[in-house]
Amino acid sequence: MRFRFYLLAAMILSLGACSVVPEKPIEGYQLTEMQHLQKQNNWRFEGRLAMNDDKDSISASISWRHRAESDEIELVGPLAQGRVAISVMPGKVIVDDGESRQEYQGQVDTVVAEQLGVDMPVNALKFWVLGVNDPQQSFSLQEGGFYQGGWLVRFREMQRVNAELLPKKITAEKDKTRIKLIVDQWDLS
Repeated sequence: MRFRFYLLAAMILSLGACSVVPEKPIEGYQLTEMQHLQKQNNWRFEGRLAMNDDKDSISASISWRHRAESDEIELVGPLAQGRVAISVMPGKVIVDDGESRQEYQGQVDTVVAEQLGVDMPVNALKFWVLGVNDPQQSFSLQEGGFYQGGWLVRFREMQRVNAELLPKKITAEKDKTRIKLIVDQWDLS
């Protein structure tokens, strides 16, 4: 009899351990509360990126370090196949794919589109990843995001990082091009 009691108690306790307590959802996206992040000069994130259009598709892990005058973006394909490092400085873009290192003059968005084969608006994306609009372009608010430069940018999930609320899941769509970004880890220093 005691054995059955202990067995029943153990089963009940183990069932309780298996239950999932839902996390309190983080409040939704609010651009007006995040505008101060446009001035954030130093940040870094690690995450996952998927880009596709009607011709190409790219899936990669992404590491992006932003500083006031430069951006360092590293894309690594699935199973560590294919690595591209993109360094962006005013008027200059360096693309290193491990086999060759090429330096280009001009706009980063054009260079990256030519090298990756998919439209990736790096100049605006460095603001969008923080949940804010590019201050150099007009925009209009949309449900859960905004429309800017022909792109519909939506913030699907937010996460608390120190005292800030930052994006975790972002989508950007323009014509047949779609970018999906999931940020796994932020560093705002």
